[in-house]
Amino acid sequence: MIIMRNPTDEDILKLLERRMKAASEVEEIVKEIIKRVKNEGDRALEEYLKRFEKYPLSVRELLVSEEEMAEVSVEKDFIETVKIVIEDLKEFHQRQKETSFFFTTDGGSFLGEMVVPLESVGIYVPGGKVPYFSTLLMCAVPAIVAGVERIVVTTPPDEKGKVSPYILKVCEILGLKEIYKMGGAHAIAALSYGTETVKPVDKIVGPGGVFVTLAKKLVYGDVGIDSIAGPSEITIITDGSIPLDFVAADFLSQAEHDENAMSVVITTSKEVFEKLPGVIEEHLQSLPEERRKTAEISTSNFGIIVFTDDLKRAFEISNLIAPEHLEILVEKPFEVLSYVKNAGSVFLGRYTCESVGDYGAGPNHVLPTFRSARFSSGLRVSDFTKKIFVTHFSEEDFKKKSVLYSRMARWEGFEAHARAVDVRRESL
Repeated sequence: MIIMRNPTDEDILKLLERRMKAASEVEEIVKEIIKRVKNEGDRALEEYLKRFEKYPLSVRELLVSEEEMAEVSVEKDFIETVKIVIEDLKEFHQRQKETSFFFTTDGGSFLGEMVVPLESVGIYVPGGKVPYFSTLLMCAVPAIVAGVERIVVTTPPDEKGKVSPYILKVCEILGLKEIYKMGGAHAIAALSYGTETVKPVDKIVGPGGVFVTLAKKLVYGDVGIDSIAGPSEITIITDGSIPLDFVAADFLSQAEHDENAMSVVITTSKEVFEKLPGVIEEHLQSLPEERRKTAEISTSNFGIIVFTDDLKRAFEISNLIAPEHLEILVEKPFEVLSYVKNAGSVFLGRYTCESVGDYGAGPNHVLPTFRSARFSSGLRVSDFTKKIFVTHFSEEDFKKKSVLYSRMARWEGFEAHARAVDVRRESL
């Protein structure tokens, strides 16, 4: 664990750069995977399936069959819970829907913008260590609300070549039928460029580990992506008014996700600064073995506790980190909300742990990481739509304004543009 007292901006940035460098070390491997899948299709994909997946599937076994779907069995409570969460997510995301608009100018021109759903989207659902059915919900619900017709799901299979029954049941409830048993960079490449077996999509959404995050970054431009949603991050700002057990539990809620997860506490309380490491250790030792091992590694690498004398400075440090999740565990959280400039999602007050956001309070949990919250937002309905401009220029407006456009074209040096306007004006 890294302990810092009144760090400078440079101190913080050095830590963040170290984390980014650790993630980028596999970039050349990811580039090669993408290149080969793009150029060789199923042949390369099959090689990577055997090399990276827990179970050596062939491309013929990738698509989840109707028989596999029919065999899915989960607890009744799971189905009831998921249906409630779906309705809560729909209520939130329905409010994000944008509408087309059109208007007519005084001169009779017709102008506007059409909001059109994407034709196809691929959802990456992490599944290497635990079944992230909550991520499937977060990605699929806004896509459904947006009206996307083809929604593809890809997720790593387990040691027996099977997809988690929880993930498959969520797919069934949501009506999703195209589900592939593959993960990692090769899955991103297959969805981006297509193979003989996998039909490509227009956009890929969903978080993943380092390989997935880098792959999404590298294919962007050939397909759309949501954001750089990689290993989990949390920053907790506390003034000492919240029990240490709350802070420690929330700190570890992200540390247990991934060895490269980052958990940060920024506090203005000397008591918290001095006692929290011990409380975190107590909570850490009480976790189940597999989760404890993951959390121990991430806490050792990127577990950070920061003391600062001033609450405003705490937010300055947080804004520099631009965390995926920001918990504001202070006595009067709404009074300091305006200090937040960079964060994927903000959680206010003692009862709003990050977990309520992960599991369906309403806002999406697919969020920007690696400081990309400085310029991007969490997954939303608009990520599954595009806007198409519409213009119909009237004769009256053309007579009035066309000379302006031919002048502008010539000022920029584009004579053919100007003539395209002039030839119409001359015909009037």
